[in-house]
Amino acid sequence: MFGMPPELTALFIILSIISFFAYWVLGGVFFSLVALLRLGRVRKVRFSCLFSLLALASGIGSSLIGVRYAQGSLTACLLDSTNDAEQIVALVGCGSVAILGTLLIGAAVVVLGGFLIMYLSRTDSEPWIRLDEPTDDEHTHIV
Repeated sequence: MFGMPPELTALFIILSIISFFAYWVLGGVFFSLVALLRLGRVRKVRFSCLFSLLALASGIGSSLIGVRYAQGSLTACLLDSTNDAEQIVALVGCGSVAILGTLLIGAAVVVLGGFLIMYLSRTDSEPWIRLDEPTDDEHTHIV
């Protein structure tokens, strides 16, 4: 896939899955807290769908760029390894700085993109649940 050796393709797939779930869960928790502070003024379905797509694209993109960027050092380490245990250590050890760096850049993209999606998903309608006490003007007194 993408002109990579099979070991790097497997690493790319595993990193994509792990980073997608990490971005999706951790970013979802972060933005749910931000939405709670705004007291439900976000169209939640629109935000959830767009955020899930952003997390997926960012996970795949950051994993692909990281593996591509570290491909030279990973290939050199894989050629020096003689058994399966050394191959696993080579995949984890060599190129980890490049892969971790791109995963952190992907996390920054998720946060910045999440705020943009939250801005696009805002609503001006009144929330169904109000946590503050209503004022006397809002009550209708029946006499």
